[in-house]
Amino acid sequence: MIDWALTFLPGAAQGMTTVVLGQPLDSAKTRAQACGPLAARSAWKTMLDVAREEGVRSLYRGTGPPLIMSATKRSLQYALWDSIRAERSCNKPPRATHSTPMASHPFRSLHVNELLRSVASWLGESPFRSGACAGAAGTFIGCPFHVIKLRTQYSTRRSTRNAWVCAANIFRSEGIKGYFHGFGYHLLKDTCFAGCYLGFYDVNRRWLRAWCTSSTGTESPGIEERLPTEWTFVAGCTASMVTWALLYPLDTVKTIVQARCVGTLAVVELLRRESPLVIYRGLGVSLLRAGPISGVSMVVYEYVKSRTDRWQKEWR
Repeated sequence: MIDWALTFLPGAAQGMTTVVLGQPLDSAKTRAQACGPLAARSAWKTMLDVAREEGVRSLYRGTGPPLIMSATKRSLQYALWDSIRAERSCNKPPRATHSTPMASHPFRSLHVNELLRSVASWLGESPFRSGACAGAAGTFIGCPFHVIKLRTQYSTRRSTRNAWVCAANIFRSEGIKGYFHGFGYHLLKDTCFAGCYLGFYDVNRRWLRAWCTSSTGTESPGIEERLPTEWTFVAGCTASMVTWALLYPLDTVKTIVQARCVGTLAVVELLRRESPLVIYRGLGVSLLRAGPISGVSMVVYEYVKSRTDRWQKEWR
């Protein structure tokens, strides 16, 4: 039981680190993207205006749900990602031959376990596919918490500045389905973002490992061994910045839909009325948050994972 629980600890540590370090920037990004109260053309000015008018504490408004969500969502995503990638080193299930009695009836010989292992092996062959799968799985946990967080950050009324009060108001006015408003956009965003981010991170690790080997002439560490801290930071930082630069418009549309509780037509009308460039509002602060903060969070992830792997080996 303890051995199983330890697999979720690295992802939880990564998610909580990201929230603690990035909440002020995330609050400013939400206001800027959704064109909310005190929103300026840049997230930097938005952050300063919010801090001046509403107080610095308002930048940490809605921190509770993201902390719980990130600890739960990231623990599931990263545990699933690690599990799928582990299939790369596993042997594929043997194929039936003509000498097998059931070979002439392939559907009868197909077992659920073999099918699942084959799918997991196929996903594990590409870090982008395995990352996308992990991202999609986390959406069911993340969507309700994101809706609460965005509504809390977007609001200026003192009565709804508390995340738990905002959650109760959503349930009272919209019911359970209110927590899943914009689920389709959220699923698409999580799948694409996790696929790109975890895929680029894995590729960066492999490239940096090969570069370290060629430059030092020493034997490369194994695939599951930790890189030096500075290279882990670089891998996480660059992967996150590239991902956000490519997919930022998708996050903006999701934020508008969930924060304003509107549909696709309202988003199109907003883009027509404001400017198509509004979908890139807050990109600068997001890149700052995505880069260094993601780099630090991946250092924490790799460190905790190395510790939990060691504990699991010692207890077996």
